[in-house]
Order: sequence, then C-alpha cells, then structure tokens
Amino acid sequence: MKNRYVQSLITASLSIVPMVLIICILSWTGLAPLSFKDGHYLLLLIGMVVLIVGLAIFSIGASSSLTKVGEYMGSSLSKQKNLFVVILFSFALGTLITVAEPSIMIVSKQVPTINSVILIGGIAVGVGTFVVLGVLRIIFHRQLKLWYLLFYAVTFMLLIIVTMNPDKAAFLPFIFDSGGVTTGSATVPFILSLGAGIAIVRGGKNAKNDSFGLVGMASIGPILTVSILIMISNVGTGNIPAYPSLNGNIFMKFANALLPIGGSLGTLIEVLIALAPTLVIFLVYNAIFIHLPKKKIKKLLFGFLLTFVGLSTFLCGTSAVMTPLGNYVGSALGDNADWLIIVIAFIIGLVTIVCEPAVHVLTKQMEEVSDGHIKKLTVLLALSLGVGIAIALSAIRTVYNFSIMYYMIPGYIISLVLMFACPDIYTAMAFDSGGTASGPMSSSFVLPMIAGITLAKYDGNSLKFYENGFGVIALIALTPVIAIQLLGVVQNIKTARARYVMRHHVYNENDAQIIHFN
Repeated sequence: MKNRYVQSLITASLSIVPMVLIICILSWTGLAPLSFKDGHYLLLLIGMVVLIVGLAIFSIGASSSLTKVGEYMGSSLSKQKNLFVVILFSFALGTLITVAEPSIMIVSKQVPTINSVILIGGIAVGVGTFVVLGVLRIIFHRQLKLWYLLFYAVTFMLLIIVTMNPDKAAFLPFIFDSGGVTTGSATVPFILSLGAGIAIVRGGKNAKNDSFGLVGMASIGPILTVSILIMISNVGTGNIPAYPSLNGNIFMKFANALLPIGGSLGTLIEVLIALAPTLVIFLVYNAIFIHLPKKKIKKLLFGFLLTFVGLSTFLCGTSAVMTPLGNYVGSALGDNADWLIIVIAFIIGLVTIVCEPAVHVLTKQMEEVSDGHIKKLTVLLALSLGVGIAIALSAIRTVYNFSIMYYMIPGYIISLVLMFACPDIYTAMAFDSGGTASGPMSSSFVLPMIAGITLAKYDGNSLKFYENGFGVIALIALTPVIAIQLLGVVQNIKTARARYVMRHHVYNENDAQIIHFN
C-alpha cells in the first residue's frame, strides 16, 4: 500500500511540475512576470504541492470507488431483463453525477449571462439522456460509428439554426465547450467503467470495442441541450466574469476556494454534492439488486473518502492558484507578438493534458483492455500533441478573429471520415479521449488564459469575449479524436504491411521448392 501511494505521488508530480516550470519560465523571461514581493511564487509553490497531493490521492481513490461502482452497475444492468430499470438508473446516474461535475461548475461561473442552475441542469439532462442511449447501444450490440454519424448530423443541423440569429451565434463557442466540460474528474472514471462493465458481461466478438465509446456519446448530449437552451432563452453578451487577482492573502485564497466563504460553495461542498448522489444511488441499487458483502462496501466507502479528499484538494488548488494564474498569463501574453502567443499556447497545451486527473484513468483502462498492445505512453504522447495543437489553434482564432465553425465543421468531418479507416476500438477510444482531455485543468487554467488574451487584444470587448474567449475546450475535445484515430490508421497500415510480407514470404518459399514426380 505504501508503494502505491509513493508511485501515485511520483506520477502526480510528473503531471503537475511541467506546468509550473512553464509558468516560471514565462515569468523569468519577462513575458508574464511574477513578483516575490507580492507572494506570487509562494502562491505557486503551495499550489503545486496542493495539486500534486490532491491528484495523487484522487487517483488512488477513484480506482477503488468510482471505477468499481461503474463496473458493478454495468455488470448488473446488463443482466437486467426489465428495460425500464436500465433506463431509469442509467439516466439518474448520468444526470446526477453531471449536476455537480467540478469542471461544469468552473465554466458556469465564467458565463454570467446564463443562469447557472438552468445551465447545469440542461447539461446534466443531456448527459443523462445520452448515457441511456449509449448503454442501450451496448446492450443491443449496435454499431457505434453509425450512432456517432446520426447524432453529430442532428447536432450540426441544430447549430446551423443557432447561427441564423446573430445574437445567438456569439454563443457557438460556448455551446461546443459544453460538450467537453461534462466529462471530467468525477464523471469519466464512472462512465468508463460503466461501459466496460456492461460490455464485458454482454460479451460477443465486439466486447472490447464496446468497452469504450460511452464517454464520447455522453459528450454529444450537452451540445444539443445547450443549443436548445440558447435558442429559447433571452441571453446577451453584455457581462464579463470577474476573474480573481493573484494578489491578496494566500491563506484566504485557499480558504475561500476550499470552504463555503464569500458566496461560493467551496470545493469541499462542491465535491460532496458531486459524489454523494452517485454513492447514494449505488447503495440503493446494491440493496435491491447486487447485495455486495459488507467488506466490499467498506472498501468502496473508503475509496469514496479518498476520492473526496483528493478531488477537493486538487480543485482547491486549481481555483486558488490556476484560475487567477491562467487569466494573468493570458492578459500578459495578449500584449506580445501574435506568433509568440501562438507558440506559447502550443507549449502549454503539450503539458496540460498530463495534468488532467481523468486522462490517467482512461489511458490505464486502454492499456488493460487492449492487453498491453495500446501503450499508455503512446496514447499520452498523441493526446499531448493533439491538445497542444488545439490550444494553438484557439490562440490563432483569438488573434485573427474568425468563427469557430471554420475549425469545427472540417474537424468533425475529418473525425467521422477517419472512423472508417481505423479499427473500431480506436474510434471508440478516440471519442472517449476527446471528452476526457477537457477536464478541470483546461477549465480552470487554459480557458481563463485564452479569455485573458482575448480581453487584452480587444480592450475588454464583451462580444469578442464570448466569440473568441470560448471554444478552446471544444478544440481540446476535438483534436485528440483525430490524433487517436490516426494512430489507428497507422496500426491498420502496419497490420496490412505485415500480412503482405508474410504472404510474400510464403509465396517465395513455395516457389523455390522442387517437386519430384515418380
């Protein structure tokens, strides 16, 4: 057990330290200078420790709580003969775990023109609905690629309607972002294991392929529901959120982030609200259908306790340190040359992905399900490159001021075409990777950074804030889909080449034989 905690701390350190080093380099080069006198470096140091400890504890807790609950629920639901029970519990779990997903809470605070309760509720219903559809797809062995084609076609038709209204069109980047923020630290471990649990019990030749894809399905729902919400609501672009300052008492920054002080719930309450519904629903379901022994229940409860402590600590660090730092770095970068902004955005993107807690859960499951054929390091490198390109593209859009649709339409066309050029399991993993890549670090650091660049470039123009300040999470969710599927295409080429070499070798051997007829 001791080695497990040490290994988790080492992994978490390797995830967080690169981002801290980049921030320090930006300061030392004068691009985004921090002050010793005002305590900026002390704040960064404490924040780094808090993030590392929180991520390490969360990683251990999630594997023995959210992941286990998903596996138990998935295995049991797949055996249910009553379809109503499957739909009811799938929708309830998908909705309730999303209602207080930390990433959604972070982003909702950055959109003051939309009522946060209505916004989070709409996103949660979208996730719950598509979790049900994803579960039914696995149970009835329906092909994932066709479902993606259908629902993305419906999504873009709805978005075309939104673009017809100039006042609503400004919210297109945020609509796309809503699909990415739903699948974060709390939802991904659960949804991944839920899909895997159902697929394994259902069996069949496509069981491994069906283990993935549910996170990708869940990401579609919020785009549809938020589009409808924007269409029927009277929303405007007049308000800009007030981002917290780097200056001030360090102790109070962490206290305000952790505890319900100053009008916010604090990460302790937010994470409790996020985890409690999932635990309660599982305990009710377990009492009715599963009947786990008390020993496993106690182990599960301890896992939830670790998850609660770890996620609360990690999100406290992102709120107290990373959000004000992200906005400050963006505001400072906005005054520099355009090419420099784009290069720095790309470098930050390369290391952002390894700071996301849920990514480690996903890559571990990929390696396990593929029996080690799909290496965790290979996937992380592909995701890192994809997210680096995504943030660079977002910076380009901010600097040169054009619609996000110039990215999203060709991007999703490429993604959907690649589905038919790579193995099914790569497609399923790719869309899951897209949803997983955009977690709390993207919401708390990268989004405020792009917002800071936008506000600096356009002198605080509120319309430009909504048009160009959002959309980065959507791109972070899109580029890994393409990157992972390209890995699948490469794998197909290698497999085809190996078969060709083998056939050619056999042909030459036979051709060289001398056959004697007596």
